[in-house]
Amino acid sequence: MEAPRVAIEGVTPVIDGGRFALKRALGEPIHVEADIFMDGHDKMAAALLWRAVDTDVWQRVPMTFIVNDRWQADFTPERVGRHVFVVEAWYDTYATYYNELSKKHAAGIDVSLELREGRQLLAAMLAEAEAERTADPEVLIQARQLVDTITHDADTEALQHLLAASTGELVGKLGIRHFASRGEFEVPVNVERPAAAFASWYELFPRSQSGDVTRHGTFDDVIERLPAIRDMGFDVLYFPPIHPIGKKNRKGRNNSLVATDNDPGSPYAIGSDAGGHDAIHPELGSLDDFRKLVSAAKDHGLELALDFAIQCSPDHPWLREHPEWFAYRADGSIRYAENPPKKYEDIVNVDFYAPGPRGARESASTGLWMALRDAVLFWCKEGVRTFRVDNPHTKPLPFWEWMIAEVQGRYPDALF
Repeated sequence: MEAPRVAIEGVTPVIDGGRFALKRALGEPIHVEADIFMDGHDKMAAALLWRAVDTDVWQRVPMTFIVNDRWQADFTPERVGRHVFVVEAWYDTYATYYNELSKKHAAGIDVSLELREGRQLLAAMLAEAEAERTADPEVLIQARQLVDTITHDADTEALQHLLAASTGELVGKLGIRHFASRGEFEVPVNVERPAAAFASWYELFPRSQSGDVTRHGTFDDVIERLPAIRDMGFDVLYFPPIHPIGKKNRKGRNNSLVATDNDPGSPYAIGSDAGGHDAIHPELGSLDDFRKLVSAAKDHGLELALDFAIQCSPDHPWLREHPEWFAYRADGSIRYAENPPKKYEDIVNVDFYAPGPRGARESASTGLWMALRDAVLFWCKEGVRTFRVDNPHTKPLPFWEWMIAEVQGRYPDALF
């Protein structure tokens, strides 16, 4: 098996061997370093290659040597979305020749043979570039003119051309990279909106915005508050869940286990006959009212952030349609949420893994995962791009990896 002659190791930054993408805000430079080395004392060159994943065109940034085989370069992505980068290094044929020629010339050694070798080297590299089409036509024309010049020049003039910085720059543009090697994998980077790094959030309960304790607040009431929120300097308006609230086991005032007809219940007990995670609590307004609010917020320089709470009331439609998405106790009753000694009888949690042999939960509940993803996609379609996740550490990491990638693959500007 042929191993690469040029070694590339210790690439940074990388998270968990590339399993997780780096996160950077748009406009933020990404500083990349790597250990690059090969046998002997010959010269090397390296470049940082980067691109957005929806294009095959690589951008190239020359890397510079720091010390002890360490090289560096920076790049700045130009748009939001998933990007990748990789380090490429190669044996720099012409730089190695130049180093030998310049040292011998400085030492007063006869370099007539080296000049002959230089003429042959440039001609060979030009022929290789023409055959492999590694350079632009204009570069090939300039290189052909240089080769013709030094071929007919006397040694004194040829020496001046071969030691000129412009010659090295032109040869570099030929794109000849002998023994080229690339890093082991392409490092993923999520480039997100500046709001991913910092945003000023204002939280409110839409149902509390009527200004009248006898009337449930609506999205129209929230619209009236937008100028004041913007004037306070906020740029994100965040809502706890705005979905239908279940009635079964609804908590009353001051967490009472008995609710009256006038008690609104906890917005985190999501789901009723009116719908689930892709529906709106009827007393807040309609979907058209929500769209009106999104538009009005945008006019005031605000964006909406919604709470993505993966929990259900016992009235959620999913319990009727997909009872296998939930966990049950030995007596067959559904398992509600607990944080002993606290009990949350108005909330039941989904089960991300279906029961397998001998009761072990081994395989993902595919339908549930897709339903949760589709709920987020629904609100993205309605203009929401920021989601505050409730208790993310109590949900499986593989779900977040999959779901966020699915959403950002369609809406790159979505933030979690």
